[in-house]
Amino acid sequence: MPKAKGKKKITKKRVSVPKKRGRKPFYMLPDWLHWLITGVLIAVISVIAYYLFLRPYFYRLRPCQGAREYGVCLPSGFLCYGIDVSHHQGRIDWERVKSSSVQNGYPIRFVFMKATESNTFTDPDYIDNIGKARKAGFVCGVYHFYDPSTDPQKQAQHYINTVTLLKGDFAPVVDVERAGRSSDLRRDLLVYLKALEKHYGVKPIIYASAKFRKRHLNSAEFDSYPFWVAHYYVARPGTDKRWQIWQFTDHASVDGIREYTDFNVFRGTEPDFNSLRIK
Repeated sequence: MPKAKGKKKITKKRVSVPKKRGRKPFYMLPDWLHWLITGVLIAVISVIAYYLFLRPYFYRLRPCQGAREYGVCLPSGFLCYGIDVSHHQGRIDWERVKSSSVQNGYPIRFVFMKATESNTFTDPDYIDNIGKARKAGFVCGVYHFYDPSTDPQKQAQHYINTVTLLKGDFAPVVDVERAGRSSDLRRDLLVYLKALEKHYGVKPIIYASAKFRKRHLNSAEFDSYPFWVAHYYVARPGTDKRWQIWQFTDHASVDGIREYTDFNVFRGTEPDFNSLRIK
C-alpha cells in the first residue's frame, strides 16, 4: 500500500525592511561651546534682573554713609532737604510734616508740587497743597508735566493761567520725562521755557533724570537753566553737567503723608538757594 504523502512544510521568507534613517543635524555644537553660550545667557539675564529688580534692595543693604531718616539713607554732605508731591500722595497734613521733620533733626525745607500737565490737566490737590504748604512755612515750587506731543505755547499758557507764584517761591519748574523726537523736543521745550521766563521774570528749573538729560537735553542752549536731576540708588548723580537739586529716592516715608514720596537734596550755599526763588 503506498505511503501517504506528508504535507509540505512551508517556510515564510523574512523580508528585511530597510530602517529609516533620520536626517543628521547640519551642525552639532561642541559641548564646550554649548556651555559657553549657556553661561553668557545666564550672565546677561542676571545683569538685567539686577538692574531692573534687585539693585534697589542691594543698595539699601549697603552701609549708610549719611544719616538714616525718613526710611532712607540721606546722602552725605548735604544740609538742605525737600520733597515733591502730587495727588498720588493723597491729602497731606502739612503742619504734621513740618513739625515731625523739625523734631528728627533733618528738617524738610522745600516742597515741589504738581500743578499742571499738557494743556488741560490740573492736579486736583494743587490748590490745597500750595495753600497749606505755604502756610506751614515751606519754600514752595510748582511743576508742570511736559507733553512733547502738545503745542508748547498752549502748555505754557495753561501753567500761567493756573499758577500764581509769590515772592519767595521757587522759579517755575518743568518736568520733562517723555522725549518724542529729540530735535523737536529741544526746539519746543525752549519755546515753553522762554514763555515762562518772559511771564515770571526768572529762568525756569528743568527736572529730568540723569539719563534723560544726557540723551536729550545735553546741548548748550540748556546749560544756562537750573537743573533738578533724578537718579536713584547711587552715591551721586551720574551726570557731569551742573545740577542744583537731586531727587535721590522715591521711597521716603514722611510723617503726615500716607504714601511714599520722593526725597531731594539741594546742592549749594544759601545765596545759591535763594537765587532760584522769585524776588
